[in-house]
Amino acid sequence: MNSQHNSLLVDVDSVRRTIADRGLTLPPLIWDDSCASTNDELARSVREGAVSGSPVPEFTIRGTDFQNAGHGRLGRTWTVPARRSLTWSILLTPPAGFSQWGWIPLIAGEAVHFAVAEAGVPAAIKWPNDVLTADGKKLCGILARVEPFAGGAQIVLGMGLNTRLEPADLPREDASSLAIETGVDGSEIDHEALLVSILSTLIPCYGELIDYGDEDFRDSRTAQRVREHMVTLGSRVRVEKPDGTDIIGTATGLDSGADLIIDDRVSLSAGDVHHLRPVASPTVPERSDR
Repeated sequence: MNSQHNSLLVDVDSVRRTIADRGLTLPPLIWDDSCASTNDELARSVREGAVSGSPVPEFTIRGTDFQNAGHGRLGRTWTVPARRSLTWSILLTPPAGFSQWGWIPLIAGEAVHFAVAEAGVPAAIKWPNDVLTADGKKLCGILARVEPFAGGAQIVLGMGLNTRLEPADLPREDASSLAIETGVDGSEIDHEALLVSILSTLIPCYGELIDYGDEDFRDSRTAQRVREHMVTLGSRVRVEKPDGTDIIGTATGLDSGADLIIDDRVSLSAGDVHHLRPVASPTVPERSDR
């Protein structure tokens, strides 16, 4: 999908045309060869737009071929070599009164899960914000950042998908990449096709979440897909809570706000999850109508 005359790994005009062919509309994309943090840059643009009276349109995307000062949950920093990960952020502007924040990273996880499966890699969602290989190695991290404004909060949703990394490039032992999992040369991994696939799932699923309003989103088709593809559910887990304490038990479900339920009695809205026993390998899903 990439233009031979474009040195960037994502051709923004091509993405918008392809998305339009799928019945979706995007504002102009911003993509460059390097960026400190796509989340930080997009959040800054959102704040500046609020001050100037020129708000940034919903679904604005800030992406880069090389994020050199990225960060994840709890302020952790990470970086990978240039042009070897799909790193980007998108702005979501839910209506005033929106409260279903916990579903946002899970919906993003489902979108990444589907794109990765289309690329030939069986994958699974890990609560609250990761996508893993079938054997539990991290492929993608997701970070949803809430920007509060007088007219309502906006969400800067960022993700970094390991695409072209070789074993020597991996930032941690329990990570992998699409190139490693498929056994192909990294240059064959198409960032543009992956981005289009993710957006083609993410935007409709987000729309379904907004349309549900005050109704229990657990009854939705999207939430059902999230549960089906979430390796955490049914697993024995240890969760490190933000206050430094741990809880050990079986992850038995998600509540209406996407909090993780442990042993049918405790709901957790945040924490680092460690799976304590192997679980069955996920399957590559069939494409469903969106």
